[in-house]
This record gives sequence, C-alpha cells and structure tokens, in this order.
Amino acid sequence: MLDQLNAQGIEVVEIGLARVKGQNITSHKVLRQIEECIADLMQRMPNVILSYFCDFIHLVPSQKKDMTVQEYRSRMFSAMFKRYVSQQQHLDVCDDEIKINGVAEPFFFHVIYHKHHQHYAEMIAEGHVKDFGKPDEE
Repeated sequence: MLDQLNAQGIEVVEIGLARVKGQNITSHKVLRQIEECIADLMQRMPNVILSYFCDFIHLVPSQKKDMTVQEYRSRMFSAMFKRYVSQQQHLDVCDDEIKINGVAEPFFFHVIYHKHHQHYAEMIAEGHVKDFGKPDEE
C-alpha cells in the first residue's frame, strides 16, 4: 500500500512521542505544543498523512469504567486536536479514529490528513484493520 501512496506523491509519516523526564500528567500547555507541531507539519507538507495511536500506559486512569485507558487518551487527544483545527481557519485537516478489534481488546489508531486526501486515509485505515485486527473466527 505504501508503494501505491508513494506513486501518488503521498508520504505516510509516523511520529512517536516519548516522555523524557518526569512522571506527572502531561500538561495542557505541552499538549497544545504537540498540536501546534502537528499542524505546522501538515501546513508545510501538503502531501503528508500522519498515523498515530496513543499508548496503553496506565498513568492516566480512564474517567469512564467502560473505556480503556488507550481509548480515553485517544479520544481526549482527538477532541483537543479537532478543537484546535476548528480555531485555525486556514487548516484543512481531518483526524479520523479507526477502531481495531484486537486480540486482547479494542484499540484505536488515528489518521490525520488533508481533506482532499480522504480516499488515501481510508486506504490506510483499511490496511490497519486488516493488519492489526483480530482474525475472523470461522
């Protein structure tokens, strides 16, 4: 699939974030800086598509008992990023959540893309589900 996307001039980028110090909850200021960094990257690279997932570390408990920590973080960051994008009128990006029924539990990937690349984002989503989803039981 990456070869098909590259042939169309689309670059799929993976960004990893790791805590380098401290054990506290990430502040809103730091989350805002991450949003700004992602938005800046999307503006500078019009043919880039980002795919990410939030980690599973249990430092931040889910506020809802029927939601995993990973789902909680995924939805929280997505809501924050969508709010940020709505405030930036010149930014034409989407953040789609992809639920994958994993072997142990569901988990969530996201694809951030320019609106005119929706078809490619859907291809990536289908690939993630196929590659990481629980095999169908027969």
